[in-house]
Amino acid sequence: VPEEKRKNFYKQALDEIINRELLYQDALAVGMKPDKDKVNAQSEKIRQRFKSEEEYKAALEKEGIKEETIRFQIEKEHLVQQLNEKKVVEASRVTEEQLKNYYDKNTAQFKQPESLKLRIISTKDEQKAKDIQEKIKAGDDFGELAYNFSEDSYRVKSGDIGYIHKGRMLPEIEVAAHKLKTGEVSNLIQTEDSWFIIKMEDKKPEQQLSFEEVKEKLKRQIEADKARELSEKLIADLRAKAKIEVLLKTE
Repeated sequence: VPEEKRKNFYKQALDEIINRELLYQDALAVGMKPDKDKVNAQSEKIRQRFKSEEEYKAALEKEGIKEETIRFQIEKEHLVQQLNEKKVVEASRVTEEQLKNYYDKNTAQFKQPESLKLRIISTKDEQKAKDIQEKIKAGDDFGELAYNFSEDSYRVKSGDIGYIHKGRMLPEIEVAAHKLKTGEVSNLIQTEDSWFIIKMEDKKPEQQLSFEEVKEKLKRQIEADKARELSEKLIADLRAKAKIEVLLKTE
């Protein structure tokens, strides 16, 4: 890893250590206490990684770690998780009414663009492409030809690339695709380094997705965005009122 990247990784790790210490101190300040059952379960899980009690204690001794230190770190981690659950996760939850209000005010965001279902055959050999096209004209099955002769990863799916939206295809393929009717096959399409033949399987027009169709995805998206904002604000507030002194050299 280059020296400059190592410095970045070091800074990120140091920031994470500081942030978690600030969260831990805040959890203590608001009177949180670790769940003993969860701490015991995590401690036992660590012990079970070893074949015997003797092996476990030998590993601790080798690393110069006391069992009390491990338990303290587990308790610390659980307190940080509790604080995050209360101040970030719970606070970021949204009601169905809030979701519906967002949907009603932003219906344009939930329009599904026109999508095309295509099969493709690709090759870097122009003559091979011409030979395949002749087989198609002779009545050979497009999917079987794609499976046997295509040179891309969709070959194993008999050339089926599924539904794809405008803007997600190579420009040359997109232009040719929009000229095709369902069931039609294109002429040879030349791109920078390959030749393509495409078949139009199906077309779905632009449609407005209903609230029920987008509700779960929208909920995850809004809550994730809100949780990120709350987490960043929490850390910023804790850092603003804390005295942080780094004694280790970062160079």
